[in-house]
Amino acid sequence: MENEDIRIWGIYNTFGNPEALEQLDEIDIWKKIDNLGSSIFLAIHDSDKPWTQKVSKQDLIDAQYNLEYLVYFTRKFGVEFTKEPSANEHVERSESYNAWYRFWYNHFESMSPEEYNQFVDDKFSGKDISKYMPSGSWKDSLKSEEKKLVHKLPSGHEN
Repeated sequence: MENEDIRIWGIYNTFGNPEALEQLDEIDIWKKIDNLGSSIFLAIHDSDKPWTQKVSKQDLIDAQYNLEYLVYFTRKFGVEFTKEPSANEHVERSESYNAWYRFWYNHFESMSPEEYNQFVDDKFSGKDISKYMPSGSWKDSLKSEEKKLVHKLPSGHEN
């Protein structure tokens, strides 16, 4: 990090070794985003639970910086954002990001628990996981969303 005094959403993070993220694949980044987002949500919305008493406000802020770093990191996979990161504004989830996230979410939700557990075991042990991979690309779902929007516009208003 060039200047650690400036905390820019999407760029600043508290990961000990952010270079290690470069080695992670798309699935690992999605899982980190999903897990961290869920943890933040639960820490905020289950604040009456005993375990959340151990989570400080600074921990939540750092977790949010890390989450937004990971979200913006998805550019590595072709995700596009309409705004550059800013110290004053959170990373805005673009349609591109939403399509990417939903694609992986829907894929993993479609697996049975047994199939998902076998996928995790095979991935962790370095086995071929191609049989678990979805067909198509998240970009296909973005294109179909764009087509739906064009069809909904009144005649003469297509872009």
